[in-house]
Amino acid sequence: MMHMNSSTQPFVSIVMCVYNGEDYLEEQIDSILNQTHSNFELLILDDRSTDDSKDIIQRFLRKDSRIRYYENDTNLGFNKNFEKGFSLSTGDLIAVSDQDDIWNENKIEKLVCNIGDHLLIYSNSTLIDESGRLLNRTLDCDVKHVDKPSYKSFLDGNFITGHTCLFKKGLFTYAFPFPRKISYYDWWLGFTASYVGEVKYLNETLTQYRIHTTSVIQEIEGAKGKQDIKSRDKYLQLESFAKADFLQSQDRKFIEKFVKRKSEANKGTLAFLTCYGFILQHHKALYPWYNKSMVKKLNFLRKQCK
Repeated sequence: MMHMNSSTQPFVSIVMCVYNGEDYLEEQIDSILNQTHSNFELLILDDRSTDDSKDIIQRFLRKDSRIRYYENDTNLGFNKNFEKGFSLSTGDLIAVSDQDDIWNENKIEKLVCNIGDHLLIYSNSTLIDESGRLLNRTLDCDVKHVDKPSYKSFLDGNFITGHTCLFKKGLFTYAFPFPRKISYYDWWLGFTASYVGEVKYLNETLTQYRIHTTSVIQEIEGAKGKQDIKSRDKYLQLESFAKADFLQSQDRKFIEKFVKRKSEANKGTLAFLTCYGFILQHHKALYPWYNKSMVKKLNFLRKQCK
């Protein structure tokens, strides 16, 4: 496909972070370079890969001048690597790319056309396995995606996956630098964008999102180990939310109260009932992404105070 940069197309920075991605990198880069929206730069940040990722990227570098390549001096981890990539972006709009997905050719075009006055837009994805086989599932199978969510909907979970996002550079003013203790950069971006602006959900599947059966979290032995890590990550994320300097005092107090009610819920019947009452009172704002029946939701809400 021949690419012509059109002055009528907004310039987009696509940030891809790579770490030992040789198995899928070529297919993903191809899907990005063949986008119908051709006015972009692709920033590829290699986080000290030990496989052939660098050689694959170098081949593409020689073929397409829109690619900018950065090799990290030390391994930063995905949060800091994405932060570095975002800070190096020159576009007014920034898209996020994993190293192993496959993008629909109109993904950027659709996101750019629909972001409007919103600060961030995200979309849906269809799931594929390691071999690229469709899994007949989408990201919204278990979680209901939300248009114009409140910041409160990010306090007990994240429903915005980084690879689905396009956001405006203006988000940097509030989101940078990333808090040191955040567990997931996309959770932080979603929370921040929903607080200082508006988040748009585009109900279209624009990415084939690869699921790995041997991901790091799945290698942790035992359900308790997984739960401990999840609880710790969530607490650190909430702590960072509560300390955000763009928060108004009443919203900071709401987050602090939420953390207090949840953390003290196991200290007897009264503490449990206090937590459950608080959760019930605010459940529409806190859990708009919960995708099950009302009977199941009541049970779900009760479990939030265990």
